[in-house]
Amino acid sequence: MPAAPAACWANRRAHWAQLRRRSVDARDEATSPASRSCAPHAGGRTVVVVRVSRGTTEQMLQRHLSWSHELAQRSPAVELWILADETFEGPSLRSRLQSAASFGGHEIPFSVFGYDESQMTQAFPALLAIRDALPDRQEVWDCFQLPCRKSLAWCFHVESLLLWWRSIAASSKPKFVWVLEDDAGYSGCLADFVSAYQNESADLLCHGLQRADPRWVWYDAMSEAFHRLKAERFRCVEHVQRFSAQLLSALEEYARQQVTGWSELSVPSLCRLAQLSVAPLRAEHIGQIFSYAGKVPEDAWPRICQDARTRGRWWHALKW
Repeated sequence: MPAAPAACWANRRAHWAQLRRRSVDARDEATSPASRSCAPHAGGRTVVVVRVSRGTTEQMLQRHLSWSHELAQRSPAVELWILADETFEGPSLRSRLQSAASFGGHEIPFSVFGYDESQMTQAFPALLAIRDALPDRQEVWDCFQLPCRKSLAWCFHVESLLLWWRSIAASSKPKFVWVLEDDAGYSGCLADFVSAYQNESADLLCHGLQRADPRWVWYDAMSEAFHRLKAERFRCVEHVQRFSAQLLSALEEYARQQVTGWSELSVPSLCRLAQLSVAPLRAEHIGQIFSYAGKVPEDAWPRICQDARTRGRWWHALKW
C-alpha cells in the first residue's frame, strides 16, 4: 500500500461505525444478479488462471508454466492464463514470464493478461474509499508492505479477475474458471485435478467456508454499497477456487452497483446472496499444510510429490 498521509488514516474506526449506523436493508434496492441470465460461454470449457505479481519468484513462474505444459499434453481443451499484476514491476514481469517459458530450451505456450492498480481503481472506484478506510493497524501496514510492497490486487482478487473476464468475448467465455494463487502448489498432475471436478456443477468450489468473525481485521473492508446490503458474511480460503461463469457474471453485476469488498469475504458472501451454489474442495485434494500462514519447506517438496500419502494434493504456501 502506498505510504499515506496521516489524514488518510484518521478516524477510520469512526467511519466504519458511521457506515453501520447508516446501513439499511437494501436487498430490494439492489438489482439481484441471480435474476439475470448468465453470459454465453464456450460450451463446457474450463480455464485455469494463476495470479502473479512482483513478489512471484522465478521458481513459482516455472511451476505455473509447467502446469500449462501439463494441460497442453493431457487436457488441451483447458487453457492456462497468467493474470499479471504489473503495478510495481511493469513489463519486466512479462519478461520474467517469457524467460521462465524458455527454461530448459523448450518454449511453453501461455496466455497472459496484464493490468495495474490504476486500471483497477478506474474500473472499480469504490476500491479507493475502501483503501482509505482500512483499519489503522500495524498488521494491516505489514500485510501491504512485507515482504514487498503490494497493490490492491493482493486483497481484491475479484476486481483484477473481472478486468480479465471483461476482456474475453461473450461467445468465448468459459463455463468454469479455476483461480490459483502464485504460491499454491499441487503435488500431482494439474490436468488430473481439473478433470476430477468436471461433473461438479457448483458455482463456487472452495475450502474452509465459514461465517466471518466480526473481530476479524478485514471484516469491514467493503464498500458502503456492500454494507447497505446487510448480507450475511462468510469467508473462505482463496489459494484455490473455482468460479462458474454465472458467479463471475453476478460478481460483475454487483461491482457495477459499487458492491465490492475483501475478496476472501466478498466471494462466498455474494455467492450466497445471489442464491448460487457452493461446494467444498474434496478432502483428498487438500494437503496437511494449506493455510495463509502455512510454509512448505523447499527440500520437502520432492518427497511430497512422490509419496502416495501426500501426492495429488494442494499445498500452501510454497514461498520459493
